[in-house]
Amino acid sequence: MTANLTLFFLTVFLAAAVVGWEWPYIAKLMPVYVAAIPGLLLGLVQLYRDVTGWEGHRGGREGGMEMDEVFMTGLDRRTEMRRTFVFFAWFIGGALAIWLLGIVIALPFLALLYALVEGKEKWTVSLLMGVGTFLFIWGLFEYLFEMKWPPGAFFR
Repeated sequence: MTANLTLFFLTVFLAAAVVGWEWPYIAKLMPVYVAAIPGLLLGLVQLYRDVTGWEGHRGGREGGMEMDEVFMTGLDRRTEMRRTFVFFAWFIGGALAIWLLGIVIALPFLALLYALVEGKEKWTVSLLMGVGTFLFIWGLFEYLFEMKWPPGAFFR
């Protein structure tokens, strides 16, 4: 079964490499050199593992990889509903903030608020997270890539 999935991914990565190979260098940098070729190499390694039954450091034991301990936790219905509501409130609030303020303003603000409210961080840590998020978004996309994010609805 896993060999079929491996062959599927090998086909996808090979097709991506072949299709993108004739593109100009800047256009194929990410899809071919960063995704397709490494994906193809990793797929070949996985195919070798599927075919030979090589298990690596596990010593040939059957079954899945050993992971961390499994904890069975049962939450009451009220806690589950509260956590679900809080998750969707942050999600919808974030989407609305991005729509109204734009991504460059909204994401740092959301990082700051989330760290303060949900993370219960100090103001200094939260402020550093917000500033760091702003510098990342602005510095990477707007300054380095010269890609301008669309303004929010308030600034149009």
